[in-house]
This record gives sequence, structure tokens and C-alpha cells, in this order.
Amino acid sequence: MKVRVLSILFSLSCFFAVCANAFELPKIHGFSENAAGVKISEDDKANKRGINLFEQRMQFKLRYFPDRITVLEDWQTEVFLKADALMDEYAERFFLNLKEAYITSTPFDFLDIKVGRQVLTWGTGDYVFINDMFPKDYESFLIGREDEYLKRPSYALRAMFFSQIATLDIAVIPYFTPNKAVTGDRLSFFDPLRAGIVGRVSDRKLLRPPFQFENTEAAFRLYGTLDSYEWAGYYFRGFYKNPMGYKEEANSILYYPELDVFGASLRGPVPILGGIVNGELGYFNSREDTAGKDRLIPNPSMKYLIGYKRSFKNDLEIGLQYYLDHMLYWDNYKESLLAQDSRDDEVYQQYSLRITKLMARQTLRLSFFTFYSPVDNDIYLRPLIQWDATDRWKVSLGANIFIGQQTNGDYSQYTGNNNIYTRVRYSF
Repeated sequence: MKVRVLSILFSLSCFFAVCANAFELPKIHGFSENAAGVKISEDDKANKRGINLFEQRMQFKLRYFPDRITVLEDWQTEVFLKADALMDEYAERFFLNLKEAYITSTPFDFLDIKVGRQVLTWGTGDYVFINDMFPKDYESFLIGREDEYLKRPSYALRAMFFSQIATLDIAVIPYFTPNKAVTGDRLSFFDPLRAGIVGRVSDRKLLRPPFQFENTEAAFRLYGTLDSYEWAGYYFRGFYKNPMGYKEEANSILYYPELDVFGASLRGPVPILGGIVNGELGYFNSREDTAGKDRLIPNPSMKYLIGYKRSFKNDLEIGLQYYLDHMLYWDNYKESLLAQDSRDDEVYQQYSLRITKLMARQTLRLSFFTFYSPVDNDIYLRPLIQWDATDRWKVSLGANIFIGQQTNGDYSQYTGNNNIYTRVRYSF
């Protein structure tokens, strides 16, 4: 099956490339990739015990600039399409995924517009997201897919208004897209409803906000530069991207509560020491429980991030981050708990470290990223080696290692999912 799928996908890429040249169609780019991940921990709760990643993927990217309609050419209109053909042998299914499909245009010198399915992202964190309230795919992140699959696309209308002082970035999202959370099928996790680690027996039901006008999400970013420093202010109105509210505990029904986020960030050079420092904060207003008295709804919180990154000689770069999440009405939250409830911490802290080293004329990339929480006393290690064998071939070897004793820790809950993975990619 694997050989047949790879042959079909590779033939498709050659066919589209030939057609594009023969008929003067927009040129198609993309890649073909084979990925596999082996579990190295004794976990039998997920559907398959020995693996959590085994797939063949073909991605196609097409960029087209219509020039036969004068107004579209004058507005620098661009049509972009990115789609994946995926044979997921873990799920034993073939998928066609539309990753992005949007149109961009510049009708005025001060305005850019992008409409369609697109990946939205902003903020200053490295794998830490405060004001980036757009959907993520954490399952892909934890099993070893390429980083681009951490960000999920949204259907959105995005408008950017430019001026000499600042830029206003507005995203309107009519259709709610949540984070792709761990469900127990591929990765086991801690389920507070069962007060333990669960896998395929997890029977949680997740209720999304219905597609209605009043559920339209909106995100605003006002940003600019002051001397050598980049500043930004943020506002988001929508819903939590994880199912953090409990609709019916007895029936394991969870939902996505309403949320406002007010935030700011700053990034720029460090005098004397060198390197780049970044800071970010966000106030999370849980609109359905502003006083934190309901145990079934998230408590309002303040989140803070500070980071520092510096490049050294011989293509070495080191980055550090400190993240803090403070529950604002912890006393009210604590009083609302029942005897059987697991209790969240008033203050959660997390450190992270990234070390990147380029070797062999920058064709070999060694990367090490780790999270550590002194609150949960757990660690998440992400070592990665990437080799650009040629301009088209890239080989990756990495791992996801979770260390800790608490079953309900952010990372220690995944200790049964430790894995080593490899990816081989051919770009065209």
C-alpha cells in the first residue's frame, strides 16, 4: 500500500508540473513526504500501541496573478491555493485537505485585503501563544509533523490599513475553528472528568459555537515601530480555542466558552549585551464568569511572556523564554470546587530553551527545544536534526520526550506518548 500511494502521489506531481509548462498554467510547487513515528513508551491506551505517525503526503501550492482583467491587475490581485493529499496509514484513511485558498488585493495604497481560507498568526512567542488566538493543531505538534502543521487555517476576511504612524490589522472570522486537541485516539491524555489518563475509551463530546452572526470572531492588532523596537496592541473577541467549559459533566459534554483578550507586545535589540528581547502580556476575560465563581468555566487570568534570543559565531543561536499564567480570582475558584475536583494552580510558570546550530555549510541543522515547568515539575524535550541532502531532498529525525510524575501536568500527562520520528521530503 505504501509503495503504491507514493507512486501515485509522485506521478501526480510530475503530471501537474508537465501540464503547467505545456499549457502555460500557473506553476505548481509543493513536496512529497513520507513520515513515520515510533512510540518508545509502554502505553496501550491509544488505538495503536507501537506507532502514532505513519503517512505519505503530497502538497501542492499554486500562485496565480490574473492579468486579463485590468482592475485585478491594477489592484495586484493574487490567487493562492495550497492543498494536501494525505494517506494516513495510522487512521487507515485517505484525506484531501484544503490548507489555504484565498485572494489578496490592494485596492488602495493604504489597504490590503485577504479573503478566504488562510493561516493567521501574530505575537512574539516561540511555541508560546498569548495574543495569537488563532487555531492550532497540537496533535500534529506532539507526534512529529512539520511545524507548519501546528497552525490551523481559518475562514476569514483580513484587512490591513497602513499609515506612516502605525498599521491596523483586522481579521473577521465568521466560522469558528477550534484547536485540534488530543482526543485519546492517537495520544493518551489526562481527562479531569475521569481523573486519570485516558485513550481510546475517552467519550468526551465537544460542542462548537454554531455558525451564527453573533458568534463571529474578530481580532485586531495595531502595530508599528519606535526607533528599533516593534510594538503592538491586540484585542480579540471570540471563544476559547480549547474546550475549557463543561456543559454537562455527567454526560462528558464540553464546550468553548466566550472570551475577550486584551494584550500588548514589544520586541527589539538589547543595548550593550546584543541580541533581541521580546515581551508580551494578555488579559483573558472569561465573559461567562468574570468573577471566577463558576467551577465549570475558566477563570479570568493574566498571562505574561518575556524572551531573549542571541546569535553567536559559527551559526549558533540560543533563545530563552519565561511564561507566567496567573488566575485572577483563585479564591473564588477554590471555594467553588467540589471534593472530587482536580485543582488548577493559581500561578503557572514555564521556562523554555531553544538551541540551534548550523553545520556543513548550513545544510545540517541541529535543534534542541525544551519546556520546563517548576509548578508541574515536568519537562518536554524536542530534539531535531535536519539535513538538506540537496536543494530538493530534506531528511529530518526528531523526538518528542515527556518527563514527569503528575498525571495532570501539562506535559507529564503525555509520558505514555514518547516517540521518535523521521520525515523524508522531496520538494518540486
